[in-house]
Amino acid sequence: MFLFLFFIISVINSQDCLGGELRSKESFTYGRFEVRMKSAQGNGYVSSFFTYHDFWSTSYNGDWQNYINEIDIEFTGNLDHSIQFTTHHPGPWSQTQILPLNYNPHQEYHDYAFEWTPNSVKWFVNNVEIYNQNQSIVDDLVYPQKIMMNLWSAIYQDWVGEWNPETMPVNSFYDYVKYYAYTEGSGNYGTDNNFTLLWEDHFNAMNENRWEEATHGFDGNYCQFDPLNVLFHNGKMILFATDSQYILGDVNNDMALNITDVVILINYILSDTEERDSWQIINEDILSIKC
Repeated sequence: MFLFLFFIISVINSQDCLGGELRSKESFTYGRFEVRMKSAQGNGYVSSFFTYHDFWSTSYNGDWQNYINEIDIEFTGNLDHSIQFTTHHPGPWSQTQILPLNYNPHQEYHDYAFEWTPNSVKWFVNNVEIYNQNQSIVDDLVYPQKIMMNLWSAIYQDWVGEWNPETMPVNSFYDYVKYYAYTEGSGNYGTDNNFTLLWEDHFNAMNENRWEEATHGFDGNYCQFDPLNVLFHNGKMILFATDSQYILGDVNNDMALNITDVVILINYILSDTEERDSWQIINEDILSIKC
């Protein structure tokens, strides 16, 4: 089966890197959205958990500005003790807040959530509310939104710092995602017990009925999203940012596929270490998926 390794080459495209994005197939209106994650560190990188109205997949008569709805939790790799919350609105316009954390989110797993109702959006860190936007801000957030997670490199240096492509590969880790429906007056969780758990995903494997990998890019992003940069490993969903000319299987980064790479892969497959260098994880898991 190892012979297949030598024929797996990543897609080379006009952008400078490949990123990863996982998005839900279903869209949701209101609810509590939870994640346990660890973000990517380094200037230029953005790790996220958010909801987004996918108006591109619907009929919007070209007037896309009137259909923008998005709620964000974001981490920029240049800041070691902060988190960013944003809503994006028709117009377009946005409301954002960057708040301090007493730990480095790039080095530790923590729980994050937001509650979206007709009256407010509230954000939580480790189940403690730390920021909210009231109805006067969020009353135009009315469209169904997909759950999304992505890792990419932004061009905006004043926001994320100056990106150095030589820092790739980098990765962000996601332990689980939970979705609670908004059930005002009849729930059992969240603010005033107004939410009811509908499902949770602990990423033991790709749930193709729930999720799909993205294949697009967008303005302001150095990366093109590639399904190969979304992997599942030891109960984690891992997103990668890699060079667009990265050769899958070249685990020792010598730009050649040979028996040395196979030996290294076998040794790591037989090991039981959860946290490895990102290039080791991506090559091992692609091998196990493709063979």
